[in-house]
Amino acid sequence: MSNFMVRSSSSTQNQSDRPTPIGSERRSSRAGRRFKRNPVLYGIIAVIIVEFLTGMATGFDLSVRLYYALAILLLAGWLWAKSSSDQMTAEIQRPKGPYTVGDLISETVILRSIGGTPKAWVEVEDETDLPGVQFKQIASLGLMVAFDHLQMSGTVSRRGEYTVGPLVARTADPFSLFPQEIQFGGHETVLVYPKIVDIPDFASPSIHLLGDNSRRQQARVLSTDIASVREYEPGDSLGRIHWLSTARTGELMVKQFDQGSSSNMWVLFDQHSDSFASIADDSTDEVGATVAASVIDKYNQGSLPVGYAAHGSQSLVAVPERSAHQREQIMRHIAVSKPVGNVTILESLAELERDLGQNTSLVVITASSDGPWVEALSGLARRGVRVSTVLIDRGSYGGKPNRDALDHLADAGVSTYPLARADSIASALLSRLGGDEKGLWQASVRAHSGFSEISQVASADSVADDTEQFQGGGQ
Repeated sequence: MSNFMVRSSSSTQNQSDRPTPIGSERRSSRAGRRFKRNPVLYGIIAVIIVEFLTGMATGFDLSVRLYYALAILLLAGWLWAKSSSDQMTAEIQRPKGPYTVGDLISETVILRSIGGTPKAWVEVEDETDLPGVQFKQIASLGLMVAFDHLQMSGTVSRRGEYTVGPLVARTADPFSLFPQEIQFGGHETVLVYPKIVDIPDFASPSIHLLGDNSRRQQARVLSTDIASVREYEPGDSLGRIHWLSTARTGELMVKQFDQGSSSNMWVLFDQHSDSFASIADDSTDEVGATVAASVIDKYNQGSLPVGYAAHGSQSLVAVPERSAHQREQIMRHIAVSKPVGNVTILESLAELERDLGQNTSLVVITASSDGPWVEALSGLARRGVRVSTVLIDRGSYGGKPNRDALDHLADAGVSTYPLARADSIASALLSRLGGDEKGLWQASVRAHSGFSEISQVASADSVADDTEQFQGGGQ
């Protein structure tokens, strides 16, 4: 309350100190805008004043009659317009969404006249800030009691969070002297997700599965996570024997490794302001959002834990999970976050470094120029992280070219997928530059080395036991 009182007293003081000519200019400006909106009305008022003064001064009967006729016309027009607006109701049926870029968004409006004067022309508009969408139609309620059923639709072309409403109905008297505007209902929020396209499998984790495609199967490839143990079967490697369980049960027991718990993916979407470029409705951020959403959708449907990191107008770091809630949270962030961030790729990688290990995939989506982040990705690849970089050609969107980053990524051996404006995303993700998988091979060797040592020791013990048994038999 105190703030309001201060602002009010300040406003009063400013009005008292304002020079008169400025106030006159503002009043004349408002009068000019009103005249432009309804010149006929102000023209008739001017004629009435002139005829009134002429009749009073000269006693000319025609001027007095014209004065009364025009005055009656104005009164009748005002009553007609007022009756039209007061006796009108509307029902709005809006789908709740959410929507995806490219979807058709439609709504139904039922406009009713419950009495009063006929309404031959009613402009109906549901106000919205959806890009390229306009809910606007003309209704006709010719009878005193009538209704009109309107269907309005449009195609959503850009992701984001928008508002729809309120519904506005505009009508007037037959001479359009007194336009009326009636609002129905409030506004609702509409969420538009980025477009999801079908993409190839370009970023699966480095240690692939055997057999079927289930990422939760107990695989025969070696992993760092043990799912369970089972009895030894002929052909099992001695390096997989679980010695504690063997000692406890008295029978040979081998390890079963859970490939699903050790494989995960991170998606890093760069929303730094310096990476943004656009031509009309096409932008690096919009195509990057499509790639990010498509990657998350593809691998999340495959039951692979997917994490996400982005720092734009909103920041989100979501650890890899398979839940539907996780997917919804990420998709919502991609939809509403804008490319105005100040966190660089290098800073984001530093934030995620402790979560990136062997058998982890990292998909980086960026339109950034060359920088230290390229060497950081190269280092992660050498550690066994499967790094895939979707590099958006900023120059094709009217921005500063970033070809230097593409050359550096290729020289560093990082798997890179160039994506220019108007390119097919699916086709671009089939065209890889760099990435000889050397780092992945080294990581697999390191992952197997520990188990190979156990196998060698077990084999040596077995040979020694056989020798002792042979010597005992000979004696």
